Amino acid sequence: MQQKIKHIVSESTFFILGFYFSRGLRIAVAIVIPLIAGWLFNRPGIGIVASSGALVAGLGDNPGSIRVKFNTQSIAALFYFLVVLVSQLLISHKVIFGIWITLCGFFFSMFFIYGSRAVSVSISSLLCVVYACSFEGNHIVMNTLGMMLGVLLYGLISLVLWRIQPYRVIEQKISENIRYLYEYTVLIHEYFLIKLKNPTNIQKQTEVLNKLFEKQEKIHINHEDIRENLFKLRINAKSFSAKGRKMTLIFSALIDLYEQLISLNLQDNKLIDSLIKSNLKKDFEYHLSNMEHILYELSWSINLHKNVSVSIDISQLDYFKNRIIDLENNKNEDANIDINALKHVRFIFKSFYKQTGFIKSLINGEFRTEKKQYEDLDLEKFTRQYNYNFSTFKANLNLKSNIFKHALRVSLAISVSYIICTLLKIEYYAWVFLTIILILKPVYGNTKNSCIQRLQGTIIGGLITFSLLLITHNIYVICVVTFICIVGAYSFIPINYRTGVAFVTIFVILLIFLEHSGSDSWTNIYHRLGGTTIAVVISFIVSFSFLPTWEYKNLPVLIDKLLKSNLDYFNKITYNLLNDDKLSDTEIKLSRRDVLLETSNLSSAFQRIISEPKISKNYKSDIYNIQTFINLLSTRISSLRSYINQNSLATEIDSQLIFSVENNLNNCLLNIEGTLVNCDIECIEKEEELNLLAENQSLITYQLREISVLSQQIYSYINKLNNFEEWKSSKI
Repeated sequence: MQQKIKHIVSESTFFILGFYFSRGLRIAVAIVIPLIAGWLFNRPGIGIVASSGALVAGLGDNPGSIRVKFNTQSIAALFYFLVVLVSQLLISHKVIFGIWITLCGFFFSMFFIYGSRAVSVSISSLLCVVYACSFEGNHIVMNTLGMMLGVLLYGLISLVLWRIQPYRVIEQKISENIRYLYEYTVLIHEYFLIKLKNPTNIQKQTEVLNKLFEKQEKIHINHEDIRENLFKLRINAKSFSAKGRKMTLIFSALIDLYEQLISLNLQDNKLIDSLIKSNLKKDFEYHLSNMEHILYELSWSINLHKNVSVSIDISQLDYFKNRIIDLENNKNEDANIDINALKHVRFIFKSFYKQTGFIKSLINGEFRTEKKQYEDLDLEKFTRQYNYNFSTFKANLNLKSNIFKHALRVSLAISVSYIICTLLKIEYYAWVFLTIILILKPVYGNTKNSCIQRLQGTIIGGLITFSLLLITHNIYVICVVTFICIVGAYSFIPINYRTGVAFVTIFVILLIFLEHSGSDSWTNIYHRLGGTTIAVVISFIVSFSFLPTWEYKNLPVLIDKLLKSNLDYFNKITYNLLNDDKLSDTEIKLSRRDVLLETSNLSSAFQRIISEPKISKNYKSDIYNIQTFINLLSTRISSLRSYINQNSLATEIDSQLIFSVENNLNNCLLNIEGTLVNCDIECIEKEEELNLLAENQSLITYQLREISVLSQQIYSYINKLNNFEEWKSSKI
């Protein structure tokens, strides 16, 4: 019990020091200041309108360099101003207003083509329509100016805080990244124990593997956030501070560390057997536990600005090394032990201790380096470049674009909800608009999940609010609870939507209660729940029946892109093995980034595919299998890169294996693209011959052999997918 309480306190503390809580606190402060000012100056109406503007601006804000933040917030403020002003001018003309909100829904939903920063601005702009519907009186100018005052207030708070601590967001994101790596290692450990104690429990193994895939997606998103903030900060700055250089080095080490972790292939039954038969099982578990402890401490140290005290010593691997040497010297001890697999595991542990030791020295200020190393980095290649031209918008105005179909669905849902609310004279139509804007996503699977979580969060929040108001109407208690819920809402929405919605429901109903001096709380809860229910039903029906976007239709494209990225990564790595003129590390890392991106895209797509009703169970199973094999391929290629250095030379068998892998992967791509290729018996026999020749070779040859086997297995699975109607109906 004591351990559990300690864990809860630890996790809570880490969350409070993290990025999402600081973001929620920043938005909450920006919302509360106008409310207090309005109450002090006896102008509560203006205070409420200004707090609405602060909320809209906060939701539309994303981390970034000061120039990017200023430009984004300035353009966003212009959108907010126009939407609020025009919406108030047209709201009394029901037909024209209905057309207006439909056009707004379409226009701003198209912003999905421009990336996450534009999406945040688009959602905030649509929220301005909702707030314009709820403004009381005909004070159009005052309402608009009050709203923009709140937008300006949030912008000032955001930019001032950035100026005070420009690297704080990056520190929080890096700390979060290490925490994800810690959780990833915990899952690896859990998977190993399941394979060890209950190897026939395939369902449990699959559950843990799915969690690993989900964690990979989170890690990749986190990587992109850090690149977006850290690298663009460097690009836009005239000079790079010592802290910036340190953060860059830590981030680079973390990417290498992650690459090592994903290459730890515990799905290989031969590896598990080798660990057991070699009596290295306990040592393997010990090092996994040690890795978890080290990552946990590193994450805390960066977040708290304290030195790392945990011991990181490579000599702990001495027994592992000596045991492998003994096995090599006594080859007859057990012929079923895969020595190369054990060597690979030791190499991963050794690399882990080396990388984390390097990160520790950076955090503790024990590492010194020259500034020139950073001035030569071509960081622009690692950041996303968004094209905000109107030509991009225009190019997507057709039914081939999923974003265009999404924009049409949003427009239709808003129109239908407006007509229903107008005909039935529903007073809480603003709740309906709000919910539709927030839960309707470009893909059916995401919309379905948002609908369920939104409804659950609203019910939970409504019940908690009703219980609170039954207990007390004390104004001070309600104010404190409201502030806590505002912070909680915008801290949890990005990481746990259901919990965030529950907090939103509580504070919104309490704000209405405070604004209207103790209004009927049950009626407010009823309006919130009723509006959410109507919006959920409309959104679900529209998403399912009107130009639906089924994720499985994109599956061949996603697999094609991932295999191409892996082939490109493999080619660049093996180029350095086969040639004297080496490719730069930057070129190889760019290919690695593409592999991680496409892996994340396929993993997230699979999570949406399994919720789609129009595909068979067998198809889902085979999709999962091919995803697993391609993931293994990526890890093997990453492992290969670890072994190749400037002095590495390819043997004849290495060259044959490289050709075999390239041939297999190219055949996979041709198969996906519709050019059916069948490997004959001679080709399969050639693969087996290569595998036999590769036995008892170097670690490079060992990895090439494993990659060759995997590429052949992937080809077989793609052939199998060709038999499914779902695959045949998907066009590249």
